[in-house]
Amino acid sequence: MLVRLGGAAAILLVVLAVTRPGVVAALRADGPALVLYGMLAMAGVQVAFFNALQYLPVAIALLLEYTGPIIVIAWVWLVRKQPPSPRTVLGAGVALVGLSLVVEVWSGVGLRWEGLAWGLAAAVCQAAYFLVADRAGSATPPLVLAGVGMTVGTVVVALLGLAGVLPIVIDTAASPVLLAGVDVGWPVAATLLVVVSSVIAYLTGVAAIARIGAARGALVALLEVVASAVASWLLLGQVPTAVQALGGALILAGVALTNTARPAAVAEPQLLVP
Repeated sequence: MLVRLGGAAAILLVVLAVTRPGVVAALRADGPALVLYGMLAMAGVQVAFFNALQYLPVAIALLLEYTGPIIVIAWVWLVRKQPPSPRTVLGAGVALVGLSLVVEVWSGVGLRWEGLAWGLAAAVCQAAYFLVADRAGSATPPLVLAGVGMTVGTVVVALLGLAGVLPIVIDTAASPVLLAGVDVGWPVAATLLVVVSSVIAYLTGVAAIARIGAARGALVALLEVVASAVASWLLLGQVPTAVQALGGALILAGVALTNTARPAAVAEPQLLVP
């Protein structure tokens, strides 16, 4: 966790130092939001999910975290007064059913309240990732949002580790790192984790949210579960079951429904002509 955030923050800070896309101006105008983004969207979601795993099976914790899109849709509807279209609601329902099949939620037994609380906290933090990135009128560049957010998240995780709240262990000799049956070593694995799973993923995610909005972006992000299943199959030899394949198809169908949905019409006041 610390390697992922810290490595990504270092890369993005170097890029920011070279390109200088209005960092100082963004900090002055959008400082509190940037700090909130780093605390919740970067550090919070990972810390909450890690703690949820201490009490819950992986499948249940993952399902709880990915209820974030429901929070996003509800926030956009109730707070921003942008009701979702019926097709968006249907797509969200289909995608969440598919998610429950992919993670095989029924395989877990024994639900402790501490795990449920941490899992729901992860969902709230995940929702913050989409909502903060999609603030109306924000002119903060995606590069600044991701770079500052990663830096804040790294500081938060490091402080939690120093305080003993979050165990941080870095052991480069623990075991071989096998991808597609080949020991690639920890440097390659760490590079992929930092560059692909963090820098590229967050930059493209923030840029996408700016174009398609928080609600649709949160649902499209469910494709991460499908991509993870495919990657596990190809790189780790973990063949998905027929039920998981069906769940992946439902997630794709739900996302497709969402992407073809039109925003629900908002009633406009009519002028009375004498």
